Amino acid sequence: MRCPVCKADNPTGPQCRRCRADLALLFALEDQRARLLAAAQTAAGAGDGDETVRLASAARQLRAGDDARRLLAVGHLLRGAFAEAWQCFAAPPAAPEATT
Repeated sequence: MRCPVCKADNPTGPQCRRCRADLALLFALEDQRARLLAAAQTAAGAGDGDETVRLASAARQLRAGDDARRLLAVGHLLRGAFAEAWQCFAAPPAAPEATT
């Protein structure tokens, strides 16, 4: 995770290794997003397209990413919503975080 204050990379938290900013809320958001994506994967494995879409959408609201976009496409496929699945699949990949 990149510190929003000093831009240092921080693989562990909850405090920035360089400027000592409190990153606990950002790490908590990333943990919540990871749990949502894991639950969406489980729902997809069970064939529940509606739940997959709901969970992947919630994860995407926290932070957009290719992982959430792919799960949204899978969820739409499971629901039989092929146009929506194609829109998710064909959407440009999420821009990588700036590395300054």
